[in-house]
Amino acid sequence: MEKKLLAIISKSPEIMETLSACFDYGLPNHYLAGGAITQCIWNSLLGMPLLSQVKDFDIVYFSDETKHSEKIHENEIRRRVTHLIPIDIKNQACVHEWYPKKFGHTIAPYKCSEDGISSWLSAFAIGIRYDAGKLRVFAPYGLEDTLSMSIRPNKSVMNKANYEQMTTSFSQRWPEISVEPW
Repeated sequence: MEKKLLAIISKSPEIMETLSACFDYGLPNHYLAGGAITQCIWNSLLGMPLLSQVKDFDIVYFSDETKHSEKIHENEIRRRVTHLIPIDIKNQACVHEWYPKKFGHTIAPYKCSEDGISSWLSAFAIGIRYDAGKLRVFAPYGLEDTLSMSIRPNKSVMNKANYEQMTTSFSQRWPEISVEPW
């Protein structure tokens, strides 16, 4: 399954350029992760352009820096790529600070980027980065949900309203997905 994922991802020049930019820049413990990866896979499975309806590239990293450094890193990565897809960089060391306002409950501080990715819906819990000259995949729940276009709730970090809002948006853009009820 990982080979299939990497074969699809490798066909997107924008993703590959962004991965190279993050590596060259030296963003600590980073991954291009989440929606863009999953949506690229879904689009490929449906015969659509790979980045159709992809809103942005989520890049996660982990550092003891302040949250204000996110914009500095975002500007540096943006400067290193030629595509126009928005880039959204989040320091996973700071997520616990804003999470309660956005999702309605507190979470423990993460200890690494992988903790953040592990808190996502299984179909979106995928991160990719260059490591030692090759692409490395972090997918704590595997790739089955992504490749079968299935979304299941992750009740440990979200509530029913957040889940339904997210899945409604995804279902409108990709009606072929299956969404497990809360």
